[in-house]
Amino acid sequence: MTDSNDSPLIRRATRSGFFMAGLGLSVWAPLVPYARERIEISDALFGLLLLCIGIGSLTWMPLSGLLVARIGIRPVIVGCVLLLSLALAGMVLSSALPLLALALFCFGGSLGVLDVVLNIQALLVERSAGKRLMSNFHGMFSLGTISGSLLLTGLLMSGLSPATGTIALILLLLAGTAAVYRGFLPDRAPGGGVSFMRPNAMVMLVGVMCFVVYLAEGAILDWSALYLTQEKALDTARGGLGYASFALMVTCGRFTGDRLTRALGTARVILFGGLLAAGGIFLSIWAEAWPLVLIGYGLCGLGCANVSPVLISSLSQQKSMPVHQAVTAATTIGFAGVLAGPALIGAIAHYSSLGLAFAAVALMLIGIACSNRRFA
Repeated sequence: MTDSNDSPLIRRATRSGFFMAGLGLSVWAPLVPYARERIEISDALFGLLLLCIGIGSLTWMPLSGLLVARIGIRPVIVGCVLLLSLALAGMVLSSALPLLALALFCFGGSLGVLDVVLNIQALLVERSAGKRLMSNFHGMFSLGTISGSLLLTGLLMSGLSPATGTIALILLLLAGTAAVYRGFLPDRAPGGGVSFMRPNAMVMLVGVMCFVVYLAEGAILDWSALYLTQEKALDTARGGLGYASFALMVTCGRFTGDRLTRALGTARVILFGGLLAAGGIFLSIWAEAWPLVLIGYGLCGLGCANVSPVLISSLSQQKSMPVHQAVTAATTIGFAGVLAGPALIGAIAHYSSLGLAFAAVALMLIGIACSNRRFA
């Protein structure tokens, strides 16, 4: 890898790649209530169904380092985008439980590998540039999530069917990826072609802390629409506003995150971010009016915004693992939160309430805030 990895074309493609990944992810949140209407199941069974997303991520993500080492970043990104498009189509068109489960499995798998590979490219670009860029790249991901969520919610509110709205976003995803194709690095990553390496202590710590952040993000992605419509009496078509509020503040936080990290340092970003995110979730639980619930989700997003970018960026400081393998290992551990999250939220909601389930997530965020000293 050379300093040409920091060319304007490659930076633009990296930002666009994160945007498209966020766009693909965000399509699911507004579709959750419609999926529940097509297939009558309990909260607990729906939580188990959502496990397919996490299982897809966890089973495919460990292969990311191997794929990058053997065939290169560019082919992996293109393949993931094509598979993601097929999964989104299956999620909105399937009315049978097994087909929806398969679509969610491919959805989680393709997004999981795409996330790892884009982070590998981002770290290589950041290293060549010699300055912090990770929060900005992740900000483009967040911009993609809010754009996709609001766009699909707007299409649904205008009267379009879920299938028509989703297909429109799939076409946008494919066109956007094709436009920046040449900026994705064709290089194969050095450092061996094994599928997965045992993480060292630092990579393990980063992975566990990312686990909590991804669990919080996944909880809001999968359950905020149901919480707003069932507990706060919001119209079904507006259910996607919860995740949109979260994503909006994540976006704002990340576009200022690189300057904030230089001013405060990694440890303080993790401390203040974890506490603010937990406070936002508690506000969303206690508030009676749905606009205050949206504010709570927004505060949670602002708190979570820069925690995972600074954690991923810190992986470039360790020398015992190749960068692409360190990112693969830490992100795979982190995405276990996507696997555990739906089952945890669904089980607690079944036996108590969604509010109590979100409170458990808030307590975990306080826990990562208390682990910030290792990054001082």
